[in-house]
Amino acid sequence: MTDGTVAEVVKVASIFALAFFSFWPAIPAGLALGLAPLTVIATTTLSYAAGAALVALFGGAVREWVLRRLLRGRERIVPSGWLDDMLRRYGLVGLGMAAPMTVGAQIGAVIGLTLDMPPRRLFLWLTVGALAWSILLTVGVLLGVLGTQALVSGG
Repeated sequence: MTDGTVAEVVKVASIFALAFFSFWPAIPAGLALGLAPLTVIATTTLSYAAGAALVALFGGAVREWVLRRLLRGRERIVPSGWLDDMLRRYGLVGLGMAAPMTVGAQIGAVIGLTLDMPPRRLFLWLTVGALAWSILLTVGVLLGVLGTQALVSGG
């Protein structure tokens, strides 16, 4: 491997790690590191999907633990506030689209599993939401950078 290839792999790995825990700062960070926009979109989406998969597809034991801790004598969990409104209106699709910008992959998957959403469909919609937001944020950051450059250069 050449030095340039190693540097690119390190950048991608860094953005993957950042997006695993904090989705939206990873996009401007990836662009600031000089990664291509499609690389940033792919990396952040795959990282988010990995976090969602870890919980949604393999989180049965986590689900049981959460239910035992939260229920404590109650029959079922009743969400409240914005989460309740979103789930009533949009269900699984709404959670998948809202999670990347609010609670993240892992917590979004825990919420979905706790509310008995099917794990594979939950993973699918969390991934679709991540892809949509990744594209929107990447385009937004690029437009902001281009607009700033046009203002600075005077034209």
